[in-house]
Amino acid sequence: MALMKLTSSKVYPKEINRKTPKNRRIWGGMDSNTGQNFGGWLIRIIDSKGEFMCGGAYYSPLLVITSANCIYPYRNSLQGVSAESTAFSKCDREIYAEIDTIHFPKKFVHNKRFMDVALVRLKAPLKGRLTEFITLCNTSLVPEQGLMVFGWGYDSMEVQKPSTNPRNGLVTLMAMKTCRQTFGKETILASTSICIKQPRNPRECIYDGGCPLIYKNQLCGVVSIGSQCQNTSYPGIYTNLYEKQVMDFIKQTEEDIEAGKIWRSPVKPRHYWDNEETQTEVKYDVQSKLITPDPLEAMVC
Repeated sequence: MALMKLTSSKVYPKEINRKTPKNRRIWGGMDSNTGQNFGGWLIRIIDSKGEFMCGGAYYSPLLVITSANCIYPYRNSLQGVSAESTAFSKCDREIYAEIDTIHFPKKFVHNKRFMDVALVRLKAPLKGRLTEFITLCNTSLVPEQGLMVFGWGYDSMEVQKPSTNPRNGLVTLMAMKTCRQTFGKETILASTSICIKQPRNPRECIYDGGCPLIYKNQLCGVVSIGSQCQNTSYPGIYTNLYEKQVMDFIKQTEEDIEAGKIWRSPVKPRHYWDNEETQTEVKYDVQSKLITPDPLEAMVC
């Protein structure tokens, strides 16, 4: 599992508010993230004590995509549970937002793999001028495709201690027939599942519940249940976000929330949510994708 090189590039001129269009803050890949992070869309969901619960991907101002199986045990005890950004600038303190509600597919069954995806609704947008969104997969995945995975190692503490910072690596998509043959009858894969080849070295395995699977800078999967890093001869199992039923659930839930059809808990006053302060635009060098001086150092807080 090869590690990807980071570059320094983008600082957004404004923070996110509830009405920020997704297309203004889209992650452009490893060459466009800022500082020592993999993108402002990579999220940790943490409990009231700050302990890791699930990974997630920031999809829109109030929505994070994660694994239904990972977040399901916490659905009735959300007091103090929050989503935390993994991208910080010198102007940021803590960047987090408390969770309002969690939305599961109607056909999802806990500890089953079918439709293992959930939308986490936040009480307020995640702030920070490095925070951004990731788009959903628009390409059908085929065996032997190269993909990128992210995680911290919390689900593989038997192998090594989890990293305080996120890690990433390159993996390869496995044919479903081969995946089913590898697991045998004891593991039933769903029509919404996809499999990746795990690295031979367990210490290179990255497999935290709800963490993302990326292809061409787009979110194509989230870690599902059924794999672990102690024995990497078994594939990693993910939920396929390009699969029609999964994609329909995400988009329909998003539309229903925007239309006010889905209940939410009481919210803060408007001024708590929106920050429309005018800030200086950042100038970019389009050809090299580098900024001089370093945008992080040049930030005025």
